[in-house]
Amino acid sequence: MEQTIRAQTTLPPKIGFAEKWRRRLFGNLRDGILTMILIAAVLGLGSVAINWLVINAVAPWSTADLCREATGACWPFLVEKHRLILFGTYPWEQQWRPFMASLILLIGVGVSMVPHWQDKRLIWVWLGLAVTFTVLMRGGVGGLEYVQPERWNGLPVLLMLAIFGLVFAFPLGLFLALARHQDKLPALRAIAVLWIELVRGVPMIMVLFLGLFVLPLMMPDDIKLNPLITTMIALVIFHSAYFAESIRGGLQTVPLGQYEAADSQGLSWFQKTRLIILPQALRIAMPGILNTVLGAYKDTSLVVIIGIHDIMATAKMSFSDPVWQRYGLEAYLFVGGWFLATCWCLSSYSRWLERRTS
Repeated sequence: MEQTIRAQTTLPPKIGFAEKWRRRLFGNLRDGILTMILIAAVLGLGSVAINWLVINAVAPWSTADLCREATGACWPFLVEKHRLILFGTYPWEQQWRPFMASLILLIGVGVSMVPHWQDKRLIWVWLGLAVTFTVLMRGGVGGLEYVQPERWNGLPVLLMLAIFGLVFAFPLGLFLALARHQDKLPALRAIAVLWIELVRGVPMIMVLFLGLFVLPLMMPDDIKLNPLITTMIALVIFHSAYFAESIRGGLQTVPLGQYEAADSQGLSWFQKTRLIILPQALRIAMPGILNTVLGAYKDTSLVVIIGIHDIMATAKMSFSDPVWQRYGLEAYLFVGGWFLATCWCLSSYSRWLERRTS
């Protein structure tokens, strides 16, 4: 009897690191064949990429004339055009201003990710950031030269539309989700349902065109909206619908007993929602919310279709010069590297936040 119990409680032997990966990659004939095919493909593509990026490439410190004979990347192109890609047609001698404005927005995003700052202070932080960003980019005060919004290009435009669009879209989406989830005000619920389903039923580019061309026609004659402002309003309207559905999914998963327990304590609807329901719903909806943030950040580059010069438009602008027309791939690799780095940071933060909230 003791031997039987000892045999049942004996733990299986530990598998070494090498043996574990051997079983994963070469556990059977099919897995082994697929693994070898994948290794061959990675090695082949990797060798081509290394040859183009490094071995046959022209070093950044070399002269641009060497690019004509090279079979690899022309990195002197980025040395010559990186400021145009980042800041577009903003006055050359004033480009420290869009640099500082972009840096301030990135610092604001970093501060917002710190749990210690995730309270009411963030409202004042973002109000101050919005004013500082506008003053730096526009000028006209404090001795800064005035720069027309039409010359705001590149990275600051991307960050402005993406960050401020999400900052305003999330609370609007939260309101729409709560309005659709409740049933005591059927008129408000109907408006929320119409908003969400209508926006989610059309492509983003259509919403951008409506914001750019239709919204100004609806305004009084004495009010002229800047294209950047109308584009941001369109992005807020579009992303709020997706935030609303992600949050509503979390609201629907909160057990009914939580609502009944809150009602039994005599809490008002606002107290019940703020203290009990929303914290649970947002924790459950966190993966969907962060996925919407990532998608919204990348989709902001679609504004190039309606003539807004974000970093994708300035990248195309950089190789429109006849001397540099062959080097569009280098420009788009530069932009792709920026998106890859920032999206990786957002993805890492989302995984950390999910572990923390769970």
